[in-house]
Amino acid sequence: MKKRDLEPTEENIIDTFVKNSIGRNNSLLKLIEMLNYQDDSYSIALDGRWGSGKTFFVKQCKLVLDCLNDENQCTYKDQILNVVSQDEIPKLKKINFKTVYFDAWKNDSDLDPIVSLSKSIATTAFSIKTKAKSLAIEAGKNLVETATKEIAKIDIDSILNIFRTEENIEAKFKKELASLIPENGRLIVFIDELDRCRPTYAIKLLERVHHFFDNNKITFIFSVNLYELKNTIKKLYGPSFDGDRYLDRFFYSIISLPDANYTYKNINDLSSGEKDYLEYCDEISQKFNFSLREQNHFLSMIDITEVKNRFLSFNYHTDVLGNGKEIVDLFIIPYLIALKMVDSDQFNDFVFYNDGTDFIDFLSSSKIFSKFLWDNDLNTRKKAAKEIYGFIFSRPKIEGHLEIVKKPRIYIEEPYKLKKEVNDILSLVSNYANYEDKDSKSTKK
Repeated sequence: MKKRDLEPTEENIIDTFVKNSIGRNNSLLKLIEMLNYQDDSYSIALDGRWGSGKTFFVKQCKLVLDCLNDENQCTYKDQILNVVSQDEIPKLKKINFKTVYFDAWKNDSDLDPIVSLSKSIATTAFSIKTKAKSLAIEAGKNLVETATKEIAKIDIDSILNIFRTEENIEAKFKKELASLIPENGRLIVFIDELDRCRPTYAIKLLERVHHFFDNNKITFIFSVNLYELKNTIKKLYGPSFDGDRYLDRFFYSIISLPDANYTYKNINDLSSGEKDYLEYCDEISQKFNFSLREQNHFLSMIDITEVKNRFLSFNYHTDVLGNGKEIVDLFIIPYLIALKMVDSDQFNDFVFYNDGTDFIDFLSSSKIFSKFLWDNDLNTRKKAAKEIYGFIFSRPKIEGHLEIVKKPRIYIEEPYKLKKEVNDILSLVSNYANYEDKDSKSTKK
């Protein structure tokens, strides 16, 4: 049973950019265009909540910048540049970029962030395929040596006092750093996962960048959840501390991460039934404002329940319960999976305490439910949604059947039997559950 989470591997970074399956390519290219017009030292905050795909975005940005650099040769370079309009390329490669990716959280245990950050920059410089490679290697070694032996000993609180007697430390560091920046170019340093770090480490990293990397040919892009980072700072300085104004010292501009659009519309070769099912799941994702990670978890649980496959393959109209199982598989189970993820109290109210108000309002506004009923009248849809909820969840053991609409005839025979089925499916450990991956099923003989 594989996780649905889309890990930011090189293969996935390339594939999602080529297909634009997350829907952020346009925003990514506009950011790169902006980087071409910077002429001073910049620190940019790329703000997005946890699970929204910040790492994907910055790694895709790094990928494109590397491919725009004429000095870099890689097997996927043409594949990436073919996605970009030929008219756009001149605007995107006015400057020769060198890029560095630094995972702050992975280096959170270091004594001082400037050492590990310097190593990342120096290691990147070593890979430059130019005649000046030996000079870059030497400069990189000197940069790390200076950071390790000298700067790592300095506390933020006493940094100015030390520099009164050892001014050459900062000057030496900046000289070696400058020698690693591409000629007539710019160094872009992506710092990821800062909001997950220990408060002292996060603040020290911001301070180090502020003091030692103020070169007018360097841009820092911090992918960060600013709300969480502000809370991190308050843990160190107290709840009354103005975290917003403190962070304004470090970030010249704040960019909000564009919404992901990882939807069925970006997937080819879908049947009409699968499009309807995934469009309804999209409606749910939008209702609950799911992050990219939450969307993946949501769809993963739907996979386990098998409701989508059952919906696509089962002839519901021949079932003794009429359209009841069809309604459960298409409309009820996905909604309840999502509701349980975001609001367990409301989930319990729905299942046990006869409160389906939110579900009724949501279902009556659904385009797919309207298509299912063949009726665009809001009042008709609302009446049908109310009856579906009431007969399945709040009116036990009513005999007979519920006729929702007459043309086409949609009805539920003995609807009370479906409540137990819903609970069994949602448990994920009933006979309905299937843990086998689709890929492994397709390889069976």
